[in-house]
Amino acid sequence: MLNRRQWLAGSLSAVPRLGAKTPPNVLVFMTDQESALLPGPASLPHRQRLLDRGIRFSHAFCNTPQCSPARAALLTGLEPHRAGVVTNVDGSSLGKALPPSTPTIGGFFRKAGYSTGYFGKWHLSKEGGKLDQFGFSTSQGGSDEECVEAASLWMRSQTGPWLAWVSVLDPHHIYDIPKRLSSIKPRPGVRPPVTGLDNLRGKPPEQRAFVDQDQGQQTRQFTPEDWIRYRSFYLDLLEKTDALLGKALNAAGPLDNTIVAYTSDHGDALGEHGLPYKGPFLYEELVRIPLVLTAPTLQRQQRHDLVRQTDLAPTLASLAGLRWDAPHDGRDLTRDRKGPDAVFLEYYSKQKWVNPIRTIRTRDWKLNWYNSGHKELYQLSRDPNEIRNLAGSSHPVQAQLEARISAWRGMSS
Repeated sequence: MLNRRQWLAGSLSAVPRLGAKTPPNVLVFMTDQESALLPGPASLPHRQRLLDRGIRFSHAFCNTPQCSPARAALLTGLEPHRAGVVTNVDGSSLGKALPPSTPTIGGFFRKAGYSTGYFGKWHLSKEGGKLDQFGFSTSQGGSDEECVEAASLWMRSQTGPWLAWVSVLDPHHIYDIPKRLSSIKPRPGVRPPVTGLDNLRGKPPEQRAFVDQDQGQQTRQFTPEDWIRYRSFYLDLLEKTDALLGKALNAAGPLDNTIVAYTSDHGDALGEHGLPYKGPFLYEELVRIPLVLTAPTLQRQQRHDLVRQTDLAPTLASLAGLRWDAPHDGRDLTRDRKGPDAVFLEYYSKQKWVNPIRTIRTRDWKLNWYNSGHKELYQLSRDPNEIRNLAGSSHPVQAQLEARISAWRGMSS
């Protein structure tokens, strides 16, 4: 593990592998607030196009369930605390912008001879500014439709290899639910949440504070039928993003020489435990994200190893026949197929409400350790909905997981 001084001194190099053929194009299509654990059926034909020819990672996790630090992890391959972005970068938060000196996917591929473009929500520095200092020679904001249209025109105009990062806002518009609730038509097959607000008893009090003092106030009177409307609207928004994905894929041209990554920055609580949106909690609905990779060298399959957002940068480089040579906390998913036995996740604050949490998630267990001292321990094989908090029950695995978090935290300092 590199220390901070070594990281700051790190350099980026793009080293082609021997025998590399025509460089493949790269399209990254990223949604905002999309959980991998959908609450019902949705028509996603363009996502299916990718699934039919690529790899679906069933256990992909965001490094942190918040926009800016998750995006920093995706773009740099660094855990949020190492990228220097630990919370949202906006006027209402405490977050610091991504340093332009930090190596990014944009800069990496541009150095390798690619044209690079970023289209859509950025949220890592002042919005509306040029992103050339972050490695993207072309950039454009605007509505989802405007950004996908701009990306499509740009991809079609390129004569050499290109990297296009398309960042759409939906299903983030789930935040419109309070004013839309009465007009939403429930969708067939949408399930209500398994758990409600009563499940917060025995959980860290920060979660209840989110309901009583923060955005959770908007939904704390929701009935099961209201949550079905919430979830129906969420799926409506996902189908809207899938149509935009189709436009981007059509503009990218034949996929025989194109790498495509489909993912999201983080998930949504979806009403489980009575919680909406995102906040000081790391339930599966919030930290599990979609990740699909297609490339000329890949075949259709499903993988169940534990992966994080920091894995994307070195993996995209490898798929393009290059080597990510900057400091990073991820792994090349094309080479390391077994993966670790656990992933470490983190959380810092909700706007200016500082509430650090560190998490270890293994195949069977999850421990959330709040800086306040509160803890959650779940045996996911027996309790996949994270209903029963076993922390403090003298279960021997708790001490083992706490030791691993402490060791990770020490290495991260």
